[in-house]
Amino acid sequence: MSNGMVNAFKFIIDKQGRNMTLERGATTVTVKMAPSNYFRNLAVVEEVIEEGMEFVVSSDSLDAVSFPTPRRGDLIVDSLTGPHSIVEVRTMFIFGNLAGYRLRTG
Repeated sequence: MSNGMVNAFKFIIDKQGRNMTLERGATTVTVKMAPSNYFRNLAVVEEVIEEGMEFVVSSDSLDAVSFPTPRRGDLIVDSLTGPHSIVEVRTMFIFGNLAGYRLRTG
């Protein structure tokens, strides 16, 4: 059952995603990511609003291009919306299996 859920996750990224560049220093790779929530506005300290975007990427996509686990400070370059600096990385598990990462930018 968990395999089916992971495959469904990958299917959604395949259908809704697009190729984006992920950069860390001199290391640059192209992987398929899907936007998760274009209108993410977080209320932070003292009611300040931080605008950002979220993307999801499968762990298999990163393994295929030998890119390590994404981390804060990595850069996502999207041909439609421009460059985005990652401010938070959340792992996504499906029934105990690592499916991918939710990458929040700001």
